[in-house]
Amino acid sequence: RLKLNRQITTEEAILNKSKKYILKNGISSFNMRNIAQECGISIGTVYNYFPSKTKLVIATVESVWKEIFEPFDHLTKCSCFIEAVQCMYQIIENGNTKYPGFFSIHSLNFATEGKKEGIEMMNLYFSKLKKTLLDVLRKDMQVKKDLFHHEFTDEKFIDYIFTLIVSSLLKRGDFSPLFIFISNYIYKSH
Repeated sequence: RLKLNRQITTEEAILNKSKKYILKNGISSFNMRNIAQECGISIGTVYNYFPSKTKLVIATVESVWKEIFEPFDHLTKCSCFIEAVQCMYQIIENGNTKYPGFFSIHSLNFATEGKKEGIEMMNLYFSKLKKTLLDVLRKDMQVKKDLFHHEFTDEKFIDYIFTLIVSSLLKRGDFSPLFIFISNYIYKSH
């Protein structure tokens, strides 16, 4: 018989248990019944907050994204673009340490009916990150003058750099060549 814990009946508490469950057991065994058991509540209570497994998975992934990317607000205080990229990398690495494999598996694990919504949510976070990087790049007074033009805009540069960052994260590669590339490309030689 299921022992119910009336204290865990908030959306946030369910999401926290869901994050822990996915980390411990993987997403393949993730279902509403298991989450209800983890929370010590009835399955109906879980459905009151999340009408489907897909909605719960998407909300859980979004909760992880928020937790990982909240510190990115500090990037706007960086005066130097390379410093912002290094800081962003460190924040993402910290998130990857706390949620191993999250960046390589999360987008592949949405149920078919939730894939579009999940990808839209991920793209929203990526857009915010790109905008923040673009703002820092435009503020950086050390960037070579006339570096960008109509064929290769600063927005295209940010897209390219962001693609390299995501690719390196998925491969768990060494970021130092990227930092050197950025510095050599956008800054004047000393």
